[in-house]
Amino acid sequence: MTQPSHPITITGGCNCLALRYSITLPPTTTLPLSDNGVCLCTLCRKFTGAVIPRLLSCHISWSNLPLFHHSAEYKTYTTTVVPGVTGHRGFCSTCGSSLSFHGKAVGEMEWFEIFLGTVDEDVLAGKKVGETEGRFGKRAVREGGWGDVLLDTSMSGHIWVENATQGYDLVGPKRWRMEQGKEYEVGTMEEGREE
Repeated sequence: MTQPSHPITITGGCNCLALRYSITLPPTTTLPLSDNGVCLCTLCRKFTGAVIPRLLSCHISWSNLPLFHHSAEYKTYTTTVVPGVTGHRGFCSTCGSSLSFHGKAVGEMEWFEIFLGTVDEDVLAGKKVGETEGRFGKRAVREGGWGDVLLDTSMSGHIWVENATQGYDLVGPKRWRMEQGKEYEVGTMEEGREE
């Protein structure tokens, strides 16, 4: 594991820009990250509209802006994840963007997760520094971006792999599901789908 050469600041928000975040990972952060992952539960999948929802866990102290969780536009959809475990999935009431997940009510939470699809384009894919002509016309030339770091799940892994689609696999630990405080690790997605 290595430490980044400079602080990683992640900005993003909803489509209409009513809800924004700026998060700086602590100086003790090591790469690959251990606070990111993939949730394959049906609730996250349907909430985001993504087959493979990716998240980054953030401590509230990492936020450089007031938490969007307190904005009037921020609404939550609350569900029971498993018996005794509540999940709050946050979205913008104006544009409908799925933004976050947290296990505790807003006033009680210390940690929350952002869906990586809400990260700003420049942060995820890199800043546009020009254009080039390609086979299908012009395309952006980019520099930088933290997408490779944010999407690397080799140290963190995936949860609810019993819901993984056939042929799907990613690097990193796989957890079948969390049940009454226990996590069941499996070696492959196929093993997680077995009875």
